[in-house]
Amino acid sequence: MQQVQIETRLLEACRRLAGKGFLNSPADSFSLRLPGKTEMILASGLDDWRQIGIADLRTASLFSKEGLCGLHASIYRERADAGAVAISSPKGARLLARFGGQLPPIFDEQVRHIGSNASPLPNEESVHGNMVRKTFKQGANAALLGERLLCLGMTCDRVLFNTELYEKCAQAYVIAKASGNQIGLIPVWVRLIANHRLLRDERRAADCYRSGCISDSMNTY
Repeated sequence: MQQVQIETRLLEACRRLAGKGFLNSPADSFSLRLPGKTEMILASGLDDWRQIGIADLRTASLFSKEGLCGLHASIYRERADAGAVAISSPKGARLLARFGGQLPPIFDEQVRHIGSNASPLPNEESVHGNMVRKTFKQGANAALLGERLLCLGMTCDRVLFNTELYEKCAQAYVIAKASGNQIGLIPVWVRLIANHRLLRDERRAADCYRSGCISDSMNTY
């Protein structure tokens, strides 16, 4: 996939999340890996994400160490399967942060695509490489970053779907938690099977990126 196609896809993805109210702050960001290269295309710092254009995108190294670029880069370095990273501010994530910031395994699709229950991270000013490594080393694809949602995935489409899925799960969990009723969890054996399949998909995605391409099978949900 040529860089111009990746830039076009990133613009479309940002507009989609902005239209849903997920990208709504200059502190939000979205990036895509450039297959076969040690670079990413990054969008960040916008006041109105609905008006994003090609001039708002920049290329950054995966060896960046500082600031927002460094956070995105550290995820790509740690997770060879990751093709996209989105940091957004959906309402459900903000509410979940006030309930402890951890989303238990309560839905089938959640454990299949988002993966294991990741501990929340502090805001990006306080995050360092060891935190990223510990949080995502077991194949998890989402965690709270302060009161925002950090989501990664094998492709741009996966990040979009996972971000939207996490938000739905977070809202459902917060409502259930506030009701005071008991919340049922997905059985351990189901989680183990789902995690095995997710890790298998992620290994295949990592192989594809190392060879400089994106597997078509990774574009479906």
